[in-house]
Amino acid sequence: MKEVFIISTCHTNDLLYLLMHLNKHIATRFEQCAGVSPNRLELLCKLTGGQISQSELQKAVSIDPAAVTRHVQQLEAEGILQRTRCESDNRITLVQLTEEGKSKVAMFKTEKDRFLEELQVNLTESERLGLIQALQKLNSQIHQMKETSKTNS
Repeated sequence: MKEVFIISTCHTNDLLYLLMHLNKHIATRFEQCAGVSPNRLELLCKLTGGQISQSELQKAVSIDPAAVTRHVQQLEAEGILQRTRCESDNRITLVQLTEEGKSKVAMFKTEKDRFLEELQVNLTESERLGLIQALQKLNSQIHQMKETSKTNS
């Protein structure tokens, strides 16, 4: 039998590993503290501007379309949002926050602010700004990489 050597690339100084690990732990801890997942909060925040179509909502958030549908159905069942058919085009489903939904979103945003404050408590203002700039550069680069891969396909 041939021996196989596996070289682990998941070291704590590996940027990809750190980002994935941090994302997982932040999402879990955020949901515990705020009472809502980051994905669900993103979706709800997009609705604070008023009524939009469900397809526009799907395009506006960084969540899988099937997951958006599940979130919308669950949030409607919880009384946080409501769906209606567009009067001028029955094929379009419109989504908006209920009054209860608006107050929940305000509460979730307060919890988010508290969570972020606690998360960043050991960072100096300079470190915080540097981190934001570095993450913005990485975000910009990943979008450029997506565009490049689309044109090469």
